[in-house]
This record gives sequence, structure tokens and C-alpha cells, in this order.
Amino acid sequence: MKTLKYIALGVILTSLAFSSFSFSPSKKSFAQAETVTFCETYTQQEVISKLDQGDQFFTWVQLEDTVPESSRIGRCHQDNLEDLWNYVQSEAFRAKVQEDLIIVEGAEARNQLISLYAIKKSASKDMFPSGRDLEEVSVSLDGDEENYMLLFSFSESGVEKWASMTRLNKGRDIAILFNGKVISAPRVQEEIKDGKCAISGKFTESDIKEMKAILEN
Repeated sequence: MKTLKYIALGVILTSLAFSSFSFSPSKKSFAQAETVTFCETYTQQEVISKLDQGDQFFTWVQLEDTVPESSRIGRCHQDNLEDLWNYVQSEAFRAKVQEDLIIVEGAEARNQLISLYAIKKSASKDMFPSGRDLEEVSVSLDGDEENYMLLFSFSESGVEKWASMTRLNKGRDIAILFNGKVISAPRVQEEIKDGKCAISGKFTESDIKEMKAILEN
């Protein structure tokens, strides 16, 4: 398992650990198309505070190792995902939570437990950037430590979208999805104006090239 450090304009955003670059779509996932999407999120606390302690949601969702300010709201065993999806789409659940809330799987999996994230459904598809707004993706070495780093930048239209998204979400997670699953959920520290970003960590050359392929998809 590796831990991503998401760095932009010298600003370090919170990291997300995940174990695999294998992203297979769930039939109940947020988006079926194989695209990269950037989404606003809710915090665990904002979602959980809407539910009673005995809500059926907690039958399938484990909250340990999560923090209230994170968009990762818990984990669900893969065998229980179908029951969970049926419940979170039910009128009983939808009546309690935020109208634009969508529960999404993460790419991270440990001991058959799938991480779950609280995503906001965007009011406008063109308001925030997507993979179509990425202009350049490249791989570099991080200093003298021979750690691979993924660099990416947005096109002219994407720069403004990314600046707007980071400006509106200071102190909150932004989820990066591929094929309907969260692959990273960095926390925004300040507005990022020039659209130049990087992901670094203890990655092999193979790992970082797979990430590059995802962003170039």
C-alpha cells in the first residue's frame, strides 16, 4: 500500500492511502464512463449527523479509522455492497440526507473492505474541471531520492475551473474519480491559481505510469 502526497503550488494537501490501481466499475457507481472527474464532497460528520444512531446504514458501514472532517465516511465489506446501494437509493435514506449527496466507492480495498466517500452531485458539469480539461501529464523524479512524481496541468479553461473549485472548497476534500471510483481525495489548503499540480510518493515506475495513463484517458 502506498500513500499519495498531493502537492500544488507548494501546498501540501492531505494524503490518501490505497492499495491498487485496478479500477473496475460497480453497476451502482457514481459514473460508469471511464473518465476522470473532480468532485466536491461532504464530510463524514455532515452525513452521519443526518442519521439516527440505529439507522440501517450502520448495519453495513464501519466508521472506525475515519475522521469527521474527511470525505471518507467509512468502509463496507464487498459482500454487503449490493444491500448498501439498494438502501442509499431508497426513499427512506434519501429523505434524511442532503439532496445532492452520492455515496461512492473508493479504489482502496483492505481485507475486502471498500472505502466509501460522500460526493456532491455537481449542479453543472461545466462548473468544475474534468479529465477533458487536463492539458499535460508527465512523470518526473522527485529530487535525489529517486521517487517518481506525476505532474499535470490544466488547459486554459481548466485553470479557471480548478481555481474556482479550490477557492470554494478551502479546508475541504476534493475527490478525484476514475471510472466512478475515488482514487484520491486531497484536502484543499488554499486557492490554486495556475493549474499546475503534482502527485508524489513512494511509487515504482510502473505505478506512476499507470496513474499517468488514468489521467490521460
